[in-house]
Amino acid sequence: MLKLCWSVVAALLAAWSLLVWLGQALLSALLAGAGRVGVPELALPEAWTAWLPQPLSEGLTQILQAAQPLLQGALALLPGLTGGATFLAWAVWLVGALLLLAAGALTHVGWRWWQRSQPSPAPRLQH
Repeated sequence: MLKLCWSVVAALLAAWSLLVWLGQALLSALLAGAGRVGVPELALPEAWTAWLPQPLSEGLTQILQAAQPLLQGALALLPGLTGGATFLAWAVWLVGALLLLAAGALTHVGWRWWQRSQPSPAPRLQH
């Protein structure tokens, strides 16, 4: 039973490692390519401008136009965060791995405790 418990923990740890590795690879690829993406011209949807009062609509349009250079600058900084994504992936992996190992250890200890709490079988009398 204990071999099964630790086999399940090992399989879950392998799946967890693969999941975190794929997530880190995807996030790193997205961050690395973010600097080449341009920010399109931001504008309020026409359906909104029809329903909003004109001063509010114009104010929101000005805010979006003023935010354009800020968003472009933020996109230019994203490729530099790739190393941070790697650190984050390792930290998340470590927390998950420790939780899986703790669950395995608790199951191990619980199983041993349960085995010891069971009454031992009565010895057979030989004639």
